[in-house]
Amino acid sequence: MDNDGPGQAACDKFARKLGLNRCYVVKPDSRDTTRIKDANDALRAGVDMRALIAAAEKPEHQDIATFKHLREQVLHEIRHPDEYNGTPIHTLPELTKVIKGFRKGEMALVTGPTGVGKTTLLSQMSIDVARQGVNTLWGSFEVKNTRLVKKMLQQYHGNALIKPGTADVIDGIHAVADQFQQLPLYFMTFHGGSEVDQVIDAMDFAVCATTLSTSSSITCSSCSLDLGMKLKMLIKTLISKP
Repeated sequence: MDNDGPGQAACDKFARKLGLNRCYVVKPDSRDTTRIKDANDALRAGVDMRALIAAAEKPEHQDIATFKHLREQVLHEIRHPDEYNGTPIHTLPELTKVIKGFRKGEMALVTGPTGVGKTTLLSQMSIDVARQGVNTLWGSFEVKNTRLVKKMLQQYHGNALIKPGTADVIDGIHAVADQFQQLPLYFMTFHGGSEVDQVIDAMDFAVCATTLSTSSSITCSSCSLDLGMKLKMLIKTLISKP
């Protein structure tokens, strides 16, 4: 079989027919820069055929890896751990110490009973990463956006927005709002029951229109389990786009 895509596919097909436990696959050394397509090319190139045959291995499955396939990446992570840390949450240093930040392509699920503070926690996290320039998309399916942003604006300011003992807003409220508006925060307008396809379409648009894919964070608050599971794979796909 030729050492190319179709040849490898045919090799796999024949190995399955003959029995994977009975077959070995002979491949050129991956470090060899010579383009060897088949055994004839190997002979003409003066390749040590005995060594190639001795190095033959059992057929591999494209979705199954061994340490040999992972070795270099694992060793690189061991040598350079800082390169694999995600976006830190500076206002929650103990959490960051444990999870090493939020990494591209990963999904973090925050669960708990009503009123425990999930939305407050996620709001703080999204404000923190947005301050670092990370584009963040919110999907709040239970709490209305106006109520959510009101809470976030107060968290951003760090103090009450109403003067103590009065119903008057603080001086400089517009300056605080102006600063908050500069954060790369986006909010989907869905509320309550929502069609998954519509939500997916909005998320896909956000990726294209706001460069959400570059070191992005997608936060879904109070969504149903069914919707959450369907969004899981989509989120991984969207934030892994180049």
